[in-house]
Amino acid sequence: MTVDRLRLEQERDQALRDLLDLERQVGDGELPADVADGLRQTYERTAATALAVLAAPTPDGEGATSVTDRSSGRGRWAAYGLAVAVALFAAVVLLPVYLGERPTGGTVTGNEALGSVAPGTGQDAAPRDLSTVTNEEMEDVVAQNPDVLDMRLALAHRYLDDGDYLAAARHYLVALDREPRNVEAQSHYGWLLMQAGEPDQAIEYVDRALAQDPRAVEALWFKANIALYGLSDPAGALTVLEQLQQRTDIEPGTRSQVETLIAEARAQGGNG
Repeated sequence: MTVDRLRLEQERDQALRDLLDLERQVGDGELPADVADGLRQTYERTAATALAVLAAPTPDGEGATSVTDRSSGRGRWAAYGLAVAVALFAAVVLLPVYLGERPTGGTVTGNEALGSVAPGTGQDAAPRDLSTVTNEEMEDVVAQNPDVLDMRLALAHRYLDDGDYLAAARHYLVALDREPRNVEAQSHYGWLLMQAGEPDQAIEYVDRALAQDPRAVEALWFKANIALYGLSDPAGALTVLEQLQQRTDIEPGTRSQVETLIAEARAQGGNG
């Protein structure tokens, strides 16, 4: 690892820690909103710049993601194949229809946080479809209900899907600060690090999630993709994928995606 890369990683990590501490200070009433907004913009610029440089190709055309990836000559962990595989898997198994489908982080669910009473009616409203809720609306609800982790994680997942890694990272880190052993936050923050070109750190977070729940489908899927596309380890990916293939509790569409990735892992030199 070069000195410049180490410095950028330190700048990124410090800016993310500063953002996390800033959220705590605002929540505790230690900082007024106008002061916090200025600091937040500064920290976000620093983190965004570092993330962009770390994920960018180097001048000689090599990817800046990992030593194993550079030596393989595959360039940025076969980004196209990875994006397609993950998008298909997400469409089949990961997208919730209602906010209330995610595990709650407390006594209040995402739908309750959004407001379970229809305006002006005094009656309970049906759960809201996630697609009808704007990011801004979710941000407001998260700010008003900082301990409701399912809403925060739903928003972080949305930012991650949109490629807004900085906004996603901010919410994942807050969730992990409040609940360090949260499997969903651990695994998805690991996936974010993979997207940002840090497969070695990514696998650490996903492994932490699997240590809590070895059967977590999302975490296993992330681990397989990180191994295959980030660490150039088709054999390791195949081990995880075959574990998923043997499961009897996954849907046919999910199984189809697993089998597709198994074929890719074998084509890249995995055993089996």
